[in-house]
Amino acid sequence: MSIKPIQKLNEKRLRLELYIRSQIPEFELKDKRESRLMIFLSKILFFNKDFMTKYVTTIYPKVYVPELPWKLSNWDEGSSISAMATLAHEYVHLKDRKRMGLLFNFLYLFPQNLVFFSLLGVFNPWWYLCLLCALPIPSPTRAWLEYRGYRMTMFVYEHFGAMRNIDDFIDWIAEHFSNSTYYWMFPAKSYIKNKLKRDILLYGSQQKDISEVREIISILQK
Repeated sequence: MSIKPIQKLNEKRLRLELYIRSQIPEFELKDKRESRLMIFLSKILFFNKDFMTKYVTTIYPKVYVPELPWKLSNWDEGSSISAMATLAHEYVHLKDRKRMGLLFNFLYLFPQNLVFFSLLGVFNPWWYLCLLCALPIPSPTRAWLEYRGYRMTMFVYEHFGAMRNIDDFIDWIAEHFSNSTYYWMFPAKSYIKNKLKRDILLYGSQQKDISEVREIISILQK
């Protein structure tokens, strides 16, 4: 009996989950609605109105999704590819965090995390200037880490031929860098778009993470 396309996609996603777990043994998918931490973060991240309902959040080694279980049988192909692309995106973050340790956390939250130095203002008032770091100051380091993830997102969509218009897709990604989604982390959209256009031609051996995911999602391709 032949396997329907949607069943193949779901199997690929499950294979990807298993592969991630083999690389990150503590990896676990969690429901945001049942996480007090996520509910708390949603209050802090008030500028992202869709944090709880549309975005997936990784805090090593857990990946928090808007709801569980992730649907399988009732999904269409577009939704299944989207879930796979998201999972692959978060895998990049998990690998980076495993490789970099707490430096990943520092770089991702920089420069807004410098606001905590304002606590030293009780000893010297100059430290209160660190409160300015709470403003939406661009974060090249967070942008770099997210770029690595979105490059993977773009690869998965391209792999399955799901990008109806490459330019529109790249514009959609670049918009995330310059709007409130990631606290206005990188306003230079043209730079992101040009870099993505260059990188889409370079999917290959020089990008190890992409090579890993390509091998997993290429199984049962026919």
